[in-house]
Amino acid sequence: MKLSRAGLLALALLSATPVLSAPKAKPAVVAAPLSAWSGAWGTAPSASQAVARPNEVRAFSDITARQVMRLNLGGEALRLRLTNELSERPLKVGAMSVALAGPDGKPLAAPIRVTFGGRTEALIPPGGPLLSDPVALPVKAMDYISVSTFYVEPTAPAGHRVRLFLSPQGNHTAKTDTPGEQALRGPGLVSGVDVRGAAQRPVLVTIGDSITEGAGSTPFADKGWPEQLAARIAARGGEWSVVNVGISGGRLLREGSGPSALSRFDRDVLSVPGVAAVAVLEGINDIGRAAQPGYASEAVTADELIAGYRQLIERAHARGVKIWGGTILPFEGAMYYHPAGEATRQAVNTWIRTSGAFDGVIDFEAVGKDSVKPAQMPDGFHSGDHLHPADAGYALMAEAADKALFGAK
Repeated sequence: MKLSRAGLLALALLSATPVLSAPKAKPAVVAAPLSAWSGAWGTAPSASQAVARPNEVRAFSDITARQVMRLNLGGEALRLRLTNELSERPLKVGAMSVALAGPDGKPLAAPIRVTFGGRTEALIPPGGPLLSDPVALPVKAMDYISVSTFYVEPTAPAGHRVRLFLSPQGNHTAKTDTPGEQALRGPGLVSGVDVRGAAQRPVLVTIGDSITEGAGSTPFADKGWPEQLAARIAARGGEWSVVNVGISGGRLLREGSGPSALSRFDRDVLSVPGVAAVAVLEGINDIGRAAQPGYASEAVTADELIAGYRQLIERAHARGVKIWGGTILPFEGAMYYHPAGEATRQAVNTWIRTSGAFDGVIDFEAVGKDSVKPAQMPDGFHSGDHLHPADAGYALMAEAADKALFGAK
């Protein structure tokens, strides 16, 4: 089954039709017009990913952090979604600005001030997100933006590790160039960027683990398979957006590096404006966990994973969202490979291909297995660890997804 605009428009027209009222009676409720906002970029909040590592930062105080993102859809204006969903403390934003940027992350124009209910400061309540006011900044698909945040007080955002530039102390949100900035990874306060157009555009949300997030690809080059898929769509003038909410270390059934796919599906996938389809590639960390020292009790069966997939399918369908299943890539040679896990992987992949439970299948295994040793990825496909693809491997995955989802040649 291929994704089409016609089905989405039919559903939109149906939902926008008001209920007929009695003659001359004023309707109690009038159907609101469909929102013109669509997701153009996203990431998943993940508190455990805020732990500092080499060349990373965890907390901010009296400092400005710039977050750089590539948008996969254009529009006449944008708005930002800030995350405090995984924190038990309120989070204060002293000031924020946004500017167009180059691929290197450097702002290309003077920053525009971001407001929240007309105010330049914001206090995000614990456990919740915060949407900014619309910003009149026209953008195109594949444009980069830079969002600068001034943290007034000591703050450790419970956000995904993203591309940041950390300034010297003080509020530098109004500056185009800040001497002394340091490039690093750290927790991103912005978890989503929506763009506004004349009509809402359809969005594909990709959920999965590090292979969906893009681990093993060239850092900050947008070479993961969802990013390469988005570039393919943009190159042919397609109207679909791609929002990637993969989490390195993520699992389907249990918490890993962040909440499980089952627990975060509604927040990270179904809440994205314009979501019309979702692609799931999740399960290898559930399978491999039992081979790690001290975790034998967390072994999973194929039936348990299938039950998890069925839950995602039911929840997507309840919202009128199509859902595609991605077959799990080979992992022999990876640090947590084990024969029982390989048997589980093969059983799960057989079910994904043959059950008909998903609306469609993206057969990643078919493009990612060695022709001689099918339990392994071929050399050149993986990045050296027999688990994560390299740029070229992700390109083949993007091509496979493009063919399965959109019928691309």
